Amino acid sequence: MHLRAKETRGARFPRCPTLAHHGHMPTSDRLESWKQIASYLNRSVRTVRRWERQEGLPVHRHMHRSLGSVFALRSEIDAWRQAVAAAAGADSGATPTAAIGRTRSIAVLPFANLSSDADNAYFVDGLTEELITTLSRIHALRVTSQTSSATLRGTTKATRVIARQLGVRYLLTGSVRRKGARLRISAQLIDAADDVTLWGDTHEGTLEDLFAVQERFTRMVVAALELRLTADDAQRLAEPTIPSVPAYECYLRARHEAWGWRRESIDHSIRLLQQALQIIGDNVRLHAALGLAHLQYREAGIDLTERSLCEAERCAARVFAIDPGAPAGLQLRGWIRYSQGCTQDAVRDLKRSLAREPHNADTLLLLCNCYLISGRVGEARPLVARLLKVDPLTPITRCMPAFADIMEGNFPAAVRPYRQMLEMDPANPMARLFFIWVLILNRRLDEARTILAEFPAPALESVPARVALFLAHAAAGESDRALTALNPQVESVAGASDMFARFLAQGFAWAGMHATALKWLQTAVARGFINYPFLARHDPSFKSLRGDPKFTELLADVRDRWERFTA
Repeated sequence: MHLRAKETRGARFPRCPTLAHHGHMPTSDRLESWKQIASYLNRSVRTVRRWERQEGLPVHRHMHRSLGSVFALRSEIDAWRQAVAAAAGADSGATPTAAIGRTRSIAVLPFANLSSDADNAYFVDGLTEELITTLSRIHALRVTSQTSSATLRGTTKATRVIARQLGVRYLLTGSVRRKGARLRISAQLIDAADDVTLWGDTHEGTLEDLFAVQERFTRMVVAALELRLTADDAQRLAEPTIPSVPAYECYLRARHEAWGWRRESIDHSIRLLQQALQIIGDNVRLHAALGLAHLQYREAGIDLTERSLCEAERCAARVFAIDPGAPAGLQLRGWIRYSQGCTQDAVRDLKRSLAREPHNADTLLLLCNCYLISGRVGEARPLVARLLKVDPLTPITRCMPAFADIMEGNFPAAVRPYRQMLEMDPANPMARLFFIWVLILNRRLDEARTILAEFPAPALESVPARVALFLAHAAAGESDRALTALNPQVESVAGASDMFARFLAQGFAWAGMHATALKWLQTAVARGFINYPFLARHDPSFKSLRGDPKFTELLADVRDRWERFTA
């Protein structure tokens, strides 16, 4: 999956309301009813239903014509129970279930911008995101990601409906009015289960009060939800990550610019971050943001040379010089290692980052992807379940269970989730490419052509559109027409990406051009795609290659790397 290319404007690129299909899982791992799930957890059915609603207990649903049924996987429940116990700060003598009841879940909805100047939208969005980030540092609190919360901007839905959509019990809402340096910030904490406001607070002052206000709101949430803070939680809440209002404003503007996906926007973002560093000196969050901004050149297909990776590595080194265990630095280095095709190293860093920030959606997403392309679907499934709880409304997140199904050869299960992904963001060329790819894997070529013909005009020359056109013609055996879809830009982007290289390999294999298919498959493997079971057994495009000695030789290398991969 093209993981960092996940926004068109304000919404992320395609991340299924429930896990799509587990019919292929071993029967011994399945619990087939609420009664069996409750018995496994040694709790009442009523309690486990509540945990599923409020605490993220991973329960899956099959919808039938008139009735629905539920099931759960012991392995996922065990992983959830361990995560909850760790998040609640349980000691070695406490049982995981003893900690479950202390877990809380909350979403911070986008604060309303009441300022007369619409340009202050970046500031209001930044304040919302900062509250999410700060609350996410509390291990006993599950906080919905900013991208999922942002999908409900301006909604008039009832609080219970919103909370049910996001899978949380509590909602933090508010508004900001800014005029120059003057601020008026209001916030309310709502218990959506009872539809009551637990507290409301309004602050009037200046920009210089901003960090104190953020801390005050956070501590009011902690008190209202009766959360138990660890010493690490308390320390991190008391320290602003960017202790300067001018530098913080640069940071907020930079994040707003970085998601423009144009060279000039990314250039501007980098200048703003460098300006912030000049104001306050070395800072973990600023260096990490700067590193991610440099990586954006690669993800947007603007600069695929090693320059952006080298700059990002310099930023990571500066982060670690300040704090060797900084989760932001570990996440950044994980992205770098993933971009270099060093998936095993990426997994090590991402796991360490996740241990410090267990609800970070970006870290969870990339770690899931690394496991899936490495053929470790079993390790990915519990993380996908966690990701769906933290970031339930972002399209690419909701499709991750379907990606796992594809990696296990269950192509029919992926059609509906990827169709939903496209319906959620029809202007997104990556969403359209993904759906066309899934339709082709299912040999639904006529449907794939229909979806291809509906590419929005502005995206027709984009890399995703050209690759989709190539795949559709190649799968139909129209090799000449397929080749006309490719150009130097497509090949350049594919050379730097395990996903696009794999797409080209599949297309050339379908077109009968085996030597070229092998070349691109070697590129995909070099970029980290070492899912041996998928390549050896599941991928239908390589059926004609499986007797080729060169393919056999390549697979032997893939199998060796797959077997040596440790989770």
